[in-house]
Amino acid sequence: MDDGDFSQDWVRLLGHLDRQVSSGLLSPDTATLPDLMSSYQVPGVGIAVGHLGGQVWAAGYGVTGGETSTPVTERTTFAACSISKHVAAFGALRLVQDGVLDLDTDIREYLTSWQLLDRAGRQPTVTVRQLLAHTAGLSDTWYRGYPADRVPSLSQVLDGSGPTTTAPVRATLLPGSRFRYSGSHYCVLQQLLVDATGTPFEELMRASVLDPVAMVDSSFDERFPHQRSHLVARGHHLGGTAIPGGWRTQPELAAAGLWSTPTDLLRLDLEIARAASGHSELLGRDLATEMWTPQIPGGSYGLGTEIGDRAGCRRFGHTGLNVGYTCFSYVWPDSGFAVAAMTNSEDGWELLASLRAAADRRYATRVTTAPLGDVSGRYVLRDDYPIDIAVTDGHLTFSAGGQQPVVLRADQDGRYLHPGLDLEIRFLPANGRPDIVELRQEGVTQTARRS
Repeated sequence: MDDGDFSQDWVRLLGHLDRQVSSGLLSPDTATLPDLMSSYQVPGVGIAVGHLGGQVWAAGYGVTGGETSTPVTERTTFAACSISKHVAAFGALRLVQDGVLDLDTDIREYLTSWQLLDRAGRQPTVTVRQLLAHTAGLSDTWYRGYPADRVPSLSQVLDGSGPTTTAPVRATLLPGSRFRYSGSHYCVLQQLLVDATGTPFEELMRASVLDPVAMVDSSFDERFPHQRSHLVARGHHLGGTAIPGGWRTQPELAAAGLWSTPTDLLRLDLEIARAASGHSELLGRDLATEMWTPQIPGGSYGLGTEIGDRAGCRRFGHTGLNVGYTCFSYVWPDSGFAVAAMTNSEDGWELLASLRAAADRRYATRVTTAPLGDVSGRYVLRDDYPIDIAVTDGHLTFSAGGQQPVVLRADQDGRYLHPGLDLEIRFLPANGRPDIVELRQEGVTQTARRS
C-alpha cells in the first residue's frame, strides 16, 4: 500500500466518524473530524497511520493554540502523556536484554540514591517487572505537572518534598497481588534506570529508544518544548481554556514527560510488533512478547503496554491524559497497521474514541476459532472449577461449577454467549487442537484449559 492509498483511505474515514462508539459498530450518526473538533472544543489534532512495510501517512488538523497559533502539521509536537510509560518500558527491556537489569530482581539491587518504603518505614520486596506492570502496589497518584518556574526534582517527587504537590511514593498494597495503575511505579522506575546506568534519564532514553527507533521529533528533556515552541501544540483545559504558559512541565519523565508526534509514536509500536515476530534488531522476541502479555491473569496490561484482546479486535499500545492533552498509539499486529492520534485538549477523549473505533473496523482481524465439533470435553478454570462442553444436535451445551447446563448462542466473530449471564466464550487452538476456552465477564478474560 503506497502513501496515496493511506491518504485516500483516511480522508474518507475522517469524513464519516461515528459519534456513538460504545458498540464498536458504525451507526448512522456520523460526523467529520472537524465537526467533532468543534463539538468537543479541541483546537488541534495530529494523526498518523503506518504499516510494518514502512509506509506512513500523517496529517495535522486545527491549530496549535496560543498567541502565535499556527496550523497543526505532521511535525507538530504534543505531550505524549502516559504513552511515556510505553516508551520507557521499551528502554528498560533493552537494558534487561543487555544484562544490566533483571525483570525479577528486587529493585533494591539497583536503587542507590533512594529507597522504597511502606507506611511503617519498612522496605518491601518489589521487582522491576512489578514496576513495569503496575503491580508493585505503589501510591495511587496522577501527576498533573508544574508551571515552568517551580518544577521539583524527581527526588523531591519521590519524597513528596519541596514544591511537590503529590504525596511521597510509598508501597501501600501487597506487591504482586493485583494491578493498580499509577504513575508512581514509573517514577521509581525512572530513578532505578538512572541509578543502574549512571546516565540522566533523557539521555538514556535518547540513546536506547528515540534514536534507534528514529523518533526524530521526540524528547524526554524538559527543555525540549521551549527549544521548538513554534512546533508545540499548546494544551487546553475542558471547555477550551488555554493552559497558562502553554503547557505544564512533568519532572516525572518516565510516567508522563515525553514530547512526541503521532508519527514517532507509531514507529515504536511497529518496532515492538516486529520484535514480537522475531524481526527486530533492537529487542528480542521473548521480551517483546512480554510487553503485550497480561502480567495478571485475566488482566489487560503487560509491561508498559495496554492490551486489547477480544474476539474481532486484537491490538496493543497505550493511551494518555495529561493536563491539557489526550492521545493514543496502537498497533494491530495481525494486520500490521498502527495508528496514533494526539490532541491539545482534555476534551479529546470522545474524538479519540471515534478515531480508534474507525481504526478497529479498518485494521482489526478476526480471531481464529476451533471447529465446533472438536470442542467437546472437560476444561479446568482452576482445580475446583471444571467446565464441561458438549455438542448435541448442532448446539453447544455449557456447564460450569455445578450449574445447570445451558445452550450457548452463537454470535459474530466466533463467540458464544450465555443466555442469562454476562459471559462471552470463545475456543482457541493450542498444539493443533482446541484446548483453550476463554471466558470474558465484565471486560475480564479468564482462561480454562482442557483437562
